[in-house]
Amino acid sequence: MRFEIAPMDPDEVASVAKAHIVMQAATYAPYAQGDFTAQLYDSLDARIPDMLKTDRVMVAKNAWGNIVAVGMAGDGPEHWEQPDDPSFVWPSVTRYLKTLFTMPGTHGSGLGTAMLEAVLPDGEAAYLWTMTENPRAIRFYEKHGFAPDGYGKIAVGFGNMQMIRMVRNPDVGTDGVGVLVDEAI
Repeated sequence: MRFEIAPMDPDEVASVAKAHIVMQAATYAPYAQGDFTAQLYDSLDARIPDMLKTDRVMVAKNAWGNIVAVGMAGDGPEHWEQPDDPSFVWPSVTRYLKTLFTMPGTHGSGLGTAMLEAVLPDGEAAYLWTMTENPRAIRFYEKHGFAPDGYGKIAVGFGNMQMIRMVRNPDVGTDGVGVLVDEAI
């Protein structure tokens, strides 16, 4: 299966935001509380300006031009991360992997690794949040040098799932993968 990864075309932001929602719903709807999928779709209008102001948004398309992955990185922390408890500790790095999602049919194809390299090239130090209900993501990030830093919280307004923060420090690198993937699933 072949994918092309490139920076998001601002004219495609609405399509990218919709694809991002579809990927999040496919991943987390089975674990989330409440009307999670409806909340995701209700957030569409708010996602568009966020994507436009994020300094690195990468999109992968398959051979038919369909969006099959979205990755975003920017500087953190973001407003929702602001501590509401005195035990909060700021992450050791400021680069923030805001999102990295692939369509379920692409899992195991190498696309996730290629997207991570496109969004955070050369093993760039960064932090991220992921849900504890997603052990596949946790293993993926650990494989690429991220480790839990001991801080977690409930994703209020995002299915009320438990999140953990993971950090890849500057001294941890990756083998690096090109931005054109051609592998069989």
